[in-house]
Amino acid sequence: MKPNTASFCAAIVATFVLIAPSLSAQKPAPPPDPPVAPVPSQILNARKAFIANAAGNSDQRIAKYVGGPDGIYNQFYADVKNTSRFDMVSSPAEADLVLEVTIALFPVSPSYPSFRLAIVDPKSNVLLWTISEPVDPAILAKTARKHIAESLGRLADDLKSLSTGK
Repeated sequence: MKPNTASFCAAIVATFVLIAPSLSAQKPAPPPDPPVAPVPSQILNARKAFIANAAGNSDQRIAKYVGGPDGIYNQFYADVKNTSRFDMVSSPAEADLVLEVTIALFPVSPSYPSFRLAIVDPKSNVLLWTISEPVDPAILAKTARKHIAESLGRLADDLKSLSTGK
């Protein structure tokens, strides 16, 4: 190395040694956690639920795999009942929450359906919350039935998690 180059390199190393500790001390603070919006108290305090058969005009791509137009309603009703979170009632007037499950197109992949759960306050008829679960694609009928049942089961589990605050 030439003398000028060696002294230049030494100066750079010395400068780095002097400023390196201050660089590490000036790390920016991590961004604060985003605020968490509260779950409506009607959902957290609910004990009785009414499930509306809102999927009655269901997509035939799904209905044929779940026992017809009432199959989605029947499967979701059983899944929610199995969570043991709510007492199921037979009219909205008796309920703390009305649950409406419908079929929608999954926004990420519009050719695949998803299930959408609308949670409504029966006293005010106000929509409190929505939850969606996609139906995984399938080629075979047996696989389609399995994926539909899994999606509805996830929706019931999502509802239980939301309503228990977990």
